[in-house]
Amino acid sequence: MAEEKNNVVEKENLPDKNNKFFLDLLPGKLIDIQLNNPIQMRFKLPLIGYDIGKYLVLKYPSQAGKHSYTDVLKEGNGAIVRYVVEDERGECIAFSTTILAISFRPERLIFLDYPKKIESRQLRETSRLKTHIPAKISLHEEYEPDSKGLLHGLIIDISPTGCRFTIHVSSGFLALKRRQVFMHIISPIDSKPVVISSYIRNNQMKDSNLHVGIEFDAQEHAKLQELLEAFSISGD
Repeated sequence: MAEEKNNVVEKENLPDKNNKFFLDLLPGKLIDIQLNNPIQMRFKLPLIGYDIGKYLVLKYPSQAGKHSYTDVLKEGNGAIVRYVVEDERGECIAFSTTILAISFRPERLIFLDYPKKIESRQLRETSRLKTHIPAKISLHEEYEPDSKGLLHGLIIDISPTGCRFTIHVSSGFLALKRRQVFMHIISPIDSKPVVISSYIRNNQMKDSNLHVGIEFDAQEHAKLQELLEAFSISGD
């Protein structure tokens, strides 16, 4: 990661509990762990928890038997940990660590040394502005105001390349897989719907809301610029 423009955040031995680092690391979050000795291997493992300033605990790979990967998954071996923060930040967090211990009872767990320094890399080319714009998404381009296939929600941040869309789960929703969808946004100028071809890139549950990461089709750039200007949002 040395060649990338990263923001490096130094951590003290006992970091502030209010640091965003801890808010990102919730139990169950998938963590990418890369081990390089004696061969390079990567696993995506759920986080079990951590003790601030001491260690992080990951679940042992489910595909590994008790005697599998023992040459790479062993005490003292170095590892690189990465995880993605979606939300408005759109960051990839990474840090180097060391395997402190492997536990086999009562559960198979991996204990990692707590990071003393982390690096963050922005995933988005353009920053997003916070908004509160009502919108709808559907699987079809045709706009039908009363269609049951429309999902009603709010655009809570936006840029010319994408947005974050939030839906109350109680309103019901489609299986939001990575696929093409169409965003329907009412223009503030003539109150007509503007339909934007888009793609679902990720979704995340927070409390009773589903947050959906949307990428706009590159061919919709001119239409989006007009719409952002109508909402008095700069596309620069």
